[in-house]
Amino acid sequence: MRRDALLLFLVFILVVSASDQAAAPTDTENYEPLNFVLSQTEMPIYELVTPEVNETFVQSLASSLFGIHDILAQETEGIYFVNWSNSYLEVDSTDGSIWFADYDRLWNISSGDELPSEGECQTIAEAWLDDTGLVPANAGFTGIGTTNATIYNIETHVMHSKILNYHFNYDFEKDDIPIAEESAGIKVVIGEGGGIPGPAENIVGFDWNWRDITPTPYAHAVLIEFDSILSTYGIPDDSVVAYSLVYETGEEDSNNDLLYPIYDVTLSETDDDGNPIILNLKFDATEFQPFTGIIQPSSSITRQPGVSITFDCQVSFGTPPYQYQWHSLHDGVLSTSKNFTTSTLSEVFKENERIPHPIILTVRDSENQYCYDIIAVTIDSTAAMSIDPNLVIIALGAIALLVVFLFVAKKKGSLIVPFLFLILSAFIFLPITSAYSQVVIAHEFRPSAPSGAFDDGIKEVGVEWVGLSYEDRPLQNSEPDAGKFYHHMGSTGGYSQEFNWGEWNAWESDFRATENDGNDTEWIDAVDIVYYAGHGNPNAISFTSDHDGEYADFPDLKLGDGDLETLAMTSCNVLQFYNYYGLNVFELWGPVLQGIHQVCGFATSAKNSHSMGLKFALYMTGLYPLPALTIMESWFRAGLEHQLSNAKVAVFYGTNSTNPFQPQLDDPINDHAKGFGYVCSDPLPENMEWYVYITSNC
Repeated sequence: MRRDALLLFLVFILVVSASDQAAAPTDTENYEPLNFVLSQTEMPIYELVTPEVNETFVQSLASSLFGIHDILAQETEGIYFVNWSNSYLEVDSTDGSIWFADYDRLWNISSGDELPSEGECQTIAEAWLDDTGLVPANAGFTGIGTTNATIYNIETHVMHSKILNYHFNYDFEKDDIPIAEESAGIKVVIGEGGGIPGPAENIVGFDWNWRDITPTPYAHAVLIEFDSILSTYGIPDDSVVAYSLVYETGEEDSNNDLLYPIYDVTLSETDDDGNPIILNLKFDATEFQPFTGIIQPSSSITRQPGVSITFDCQVSFGTPPYQYQWHSLHDGVLSTSKNFTTSTLSEVFKENERIPHPIILTVRDSENQYCYDIIAVTIDSTAAMSIDPNLVIIALGAIALLVVFLFVAKKKGSLIVPFLFLILSAFIFLPITSAYSQVVIAHEFRPSAPSGAFDDGIKEVGVEWVGLSYEDRPLQNSEPDAGKFYHHMGSTGGYSQEFNWGEWNAWESDFRATENDGNDTEWIDAVDIVYYAGHGNPNAISFTSDHDGEYADFPDLKLGDGDLETLAMTSCNVLQFYNYYGLNVFELWGPVLQGIHQVCGFATSAKNSHSMGLKFALYMTGLYPLPALTIMESWFRAGLEHQLSNAKVAVFYGTNSTNPFQPQLDDPINDHAKGFGYVCSDPLPENMEWYVYITSNC
């Protein structure tokens, strides 16, 4: 009797425990914390002093620099400017930076025939800088660049080239450590004469970016050993071509007042064919900046709709308190807490294929310093149900108890039948109770391809980008760079925002021509302007998705037979003069032009900028009453302001102008963003006479 009572009690306990609600599946892999090694060296962090900018200050600059005395300055959204003829002197009140351009002579393909020699241009630049006192004591001459135009006759294969402008560049240093050129630099561009007579007659462009540094450090921070950064990110030592410690500021108005150290790194890898690929990366160099890592989930996961998923992170260094944002590219902001749980992530499709949520964690500390991490979460209604570890324990416990009960009962098996019935019923209803705990409305999100007929009068924009999902060579700025471009072209430019594909959702087949088994007619060639940010090389741009190939090879592209008019790529070497197989830019890119107006890219390596896309968009739409620039002028100015002086921005296009050095109005060089100036007709292959390739040092 006592044994029967014990048996009934144990059966009751088993059934009650088996009917408990199942816990959400979790990942149990251990997260290895950031294994940075701190050195014994402390680095000073400096604060920059922003000058007071107003109408009087800008008018005095116009007078002292260019002899303009009687034109009043104006202001628009923090930019103070003086305008005469087609010349503009602008001063940004957020940082005191100065920009000047005479757009009749800067980057003008019709100029250059009367350009002074390189030596004469350098003498002009140095005399003007000395006369105006524009070069501080800690600045030094760093090199000479050019704006160069080369034309190629499609029928005869004859090439002609000429220099349009010479560039003279100065950089800065602090405590014998260079300051990154995009944070501090002076660039003077010399062109043909024709301006106001005097020392500034040949000055056609000027970019001045310098603020005084407070002598007393704002703070000190311990330097991180460079080797430990390589090991943390899984970068092989032998892939490092060069690295250096430099000072830099942030690119946002909210975080550009401090000067802090970073590592500037050049890496070399090989593509699938063994060709070398040069990569330029930046890594924060001290404990002043925060570093974060997602610890839950600890790796990419796939879950059914409605299943609860917990997210958590770890933050090191920086200055607490921290602010958090978890953001899905498809479902928007998920949480602003350090950790959270959700069961409402959408099931996302692209071309009827399930794609992951790139979920980006952004952490900002109290000094407005940022860090990021990313994880892929795929919601799949056809995925196998995750096995709850609790169910496994319960099942094993039931088996063990059954063995014990059989042993205890021995020949008295009267309670065995009801015991087995209870066990069976418990496990019959267990999946039901488990499933019931996960029942929610399954959200489904299917982004559609661009709608409407080609050239239907509706102006459309799309962006694709890859950044943090490059595991051993991350680009932290691809998402904000492309995102700002996309937002501005939609909100200010009036373009219909058609697609924003990032990380694993960006596919090389979106670029590849339909005739080469791609799907460009549904994506990039179905909109008017496309911006890409990610790694590139002279043969291709790169992707991280498992959907298709790693590279979109340029010979597989056919651009403009649909809607596309402008493709801009913030990627290394995509418009280099020769590719890895000996093809020059005309032989490689010429067959790609099927109606597209221009391809914008880089003839050299490029820096993954936080804001080049925004500035490119801003200059195309203008900041009234400042003018909207042509697409080429906008690309060149954005590059000059956000890239190193040894980098070269480039534009490639085809034209039916009889002489591209004296282009007709209906020529891509005169192209503006739609709604902001003249737009040329589509340059079709059968009408083209010349290919044009223009490069300009930044």
